Parts: sequence; structure tokens; C-alpha cells
Amino acid sequence: MSKEVAKDSSPFAFYAFYQLYSHLNPGETAILSLKEIAESLYPDFKIDYNEKTSLFITWKKRSDKYHKGSSNQEDYMLRGCIGTFAKMPIAPGIEKYSLIAALEDRRFSPIQKRELTDLKCSCNILGRFKTIFQGGNNPSGDIFDWELGKHGIELYFKHPKTGTTCSATFLPDVMPEQHWNKEDTFVNLIEKAGYWGNISEVMDSFESYFIEVIRYEGDKSSITFDEFEKQLDDIEA
Repeated sequence: MSKEVAKDSSPFAFYAFYQLYSHLNPGETAILSLKEIAESLYPDFKIDYNEKTSLFITWKKRSDKYHKGSSNQEDYMLRGCIGTFAKMPIAPGIEKYSLIAALEDRRFSPIQKRELTDLKCSCNILGRFKTIFQGGNNPSGDIFDWELGKHGIELYFKHPKTGTTCSATFLPDVMPEQHWNKEDTFVNLIEKAGYWGNISEVMDSFESYFIEVIRYEGDKSSITFDEFEKQLDDIEA
């Protein structure tokens, strides 16, 4: 009899949640590899364990208005999100960034054991990177050559005051969640990178300030604690 898995989950999302759960409950779970998890819970899921990829791990927590059984994304609030654009083998990448996102995101305090039951974990495997604007002496491209909800955006720009290079990114699902249009996205990227000056000036003369704009896509999977706990019981049975 096949084991039931969460609809939006994957071995990647489960493995990311498993890293934090094991960290906060030392010695209470079996030591499981990504391959063992995939073969037991997701036998039809194809994984190239030698492939190197970019990824981000996102932790969200149920808000006070959460209603059990709800699938509303707004019932969960961001609790940590960190990843890497560097290419890493998938298993070590998830092992590393699941804990960094949970425990070392400077915007938040480290996630505590008591919060586990209210968490949702997402793993976003990134790919299909494309430079859509290149600055310099002969700027080229279109900063708006991307689709809301489909593409994430990475921005490099010159700080108007210091001349240093600043950068920031938003994953594909951020813009729809925040109800931003494309211009809103760039404004928020500039602020996220640490510049709070005259952003209208930067946008009006983006050819002078923007160094590079990169679009990319993500393959996202997610799992709630309730779904994770049920599948953990299945694999440990």
C-alpha cells in the first residue's frame, strides 16, 4: 500500500522540514537521507543527486487568524527565508539552508521548538536564469521583460550616494503575495538592498543606476507541520 503524501509537497520540502525538526529534537528521530525519504515517500519523484542547483528555503508560521483546514496563504506569516544562487548538490544545499533560514535570518529571532507545530516549510529550486537588462556604457535589454507570478527578479544597482554595488532578490511568489506590480517590485528591491533615498530618481534614470537585472524561475514545494508529522510517522513505522 502506497503512502499518502501532501498534495504540494516533495522530498525536498519534507527533507528541509526534517532538518529543523531533527535539530530541535536531537536523538528522537531516525537518521534519514534525502534518498531514503524519496524512495519511501515519493517513489515516482525523479532526483539527480549529483546535480548542482540554486535554492531558497522559506519558513512561515500560522498567524493568529489561522483557521484549521484553511489553504489561504495569508494565514501564514514569514518567519525566515534564506538561500543561495551558488550551485550546490541538492541534499547538502537543503541541509545547510533549511537551518540557516530557520535560525540565522537576521530579520527574525531563531525558530524555537514550541513553534514547530505552527510552521510551513517551502523549498524553491531555482533555474532558467536570464539577464534581461545589462547596464554600462551601452545599456541594453528591458527591465520589464518578465511575468508576475512566474519569474523571480535579482537586481544589481549602483548606490546613488556611495557608488557601491547593491543587490537584492524576490522569489517568484513574493510579488503576487504582496500585490505588487512590476514597478512596485523594483522599488521594494531597492529598499531591500538598503537604499532609502530618492527611489523615484533611481527608477526615472534606471539606465544610469541599474547594473544588471536577472529573471529566473522556481520549482516550489511546501509542507505544513501536520503533513510532515503524518509522513514522518509513515516512514518511521
